[in-house]
Amino acid sequence: MNVLTRRSRQAGHAPGALVLVGGTSDIGVALLAELLRRRPAPVVLLARAGARRLSVARARLLAAGASEVTTLDMDALDTAGHARVVDEAFARPVDLVVMALGVLGDPEQAWTDQPTAVHTFAVNTTAPVSLGVLVADRLRTQRRESGHGGRIIAISSVAAERVRRANFVYGASKAGMDGFYLGLGDALAPEGLRVLVVRPGFVRSSMTSGRDAALALSPHSLARRIVLADRLGCSLVRVPAVFGPIMLAYRLVPRRLARHLPW
Repeated sequence: MNVLTRRSRQAGHAPGALVLVGGTSDIGVALLAELLRRRPAPVVLLARAGARRLSVARARLLAAGASEVTTLDMDALDTAGHARVVDEAFARPVDLVVMALGVLGDPEQAWTDQPTAVHTFAVNTTAPVSLGVLVADRLRTQRRESGHGGRIIAISSVAAERVRRANFVYGASKAGMDGFYLGLGDALAPEGLRVLVVRPGFVRSSMTSGRDAALALSPHSLARRIVLADRLGCSLVRVPAVFGPIMLAYRLVPRRLARHLPW
């Protein structure tokens, strides 16, 4: 706490909170930990009460430099309750909101089982859009009333670039979320508020446990690259960067050929 006070005086104001939507996300926790190593700040985690790994996430963020960690009960599927939890998260000034909701699941079940398809879109698309509208409104109000800026980092996926046969339900759900946050960034830019959309490739995390892929990333290595993109003021970043030319080439592949690719 003393370190936080000393650094706040040097900056001229106390740091705003870092809010993680999807409070047990391996990527989100790694990102906040990387930011906290540079500057301590209060943290707010939005997740289901009693969610597995929530206590682990809290301990890791405190060890990384969080001045305090507050957890708020949030059901991503309960859109009617989103306004309440966002209001609670903005009880103090907020510097950053990380949107890290996501579910992968079995790609074949996702398109052959209706409840699975609906659930995938509810978590990957509907919930982030619902929360994004509310977060944007609070950031705009905060900016107007106190002059305190803020930004959003939205964790998308390289799968959003072009939907692939191998996991098209997941890719389509991420594409909807991705497009929304790119547009939200354009809408907020005139008010001095930023949105960074992150399109990572395969990340070794609890969500991908038991799977592997070429160019796989750890949450820590991804977090470092996100922090760099954030510091540079980027609106979109692909990690690793090689996915830029790869996806450019893939978008040019005719559909009749692309549907037969194994990845």
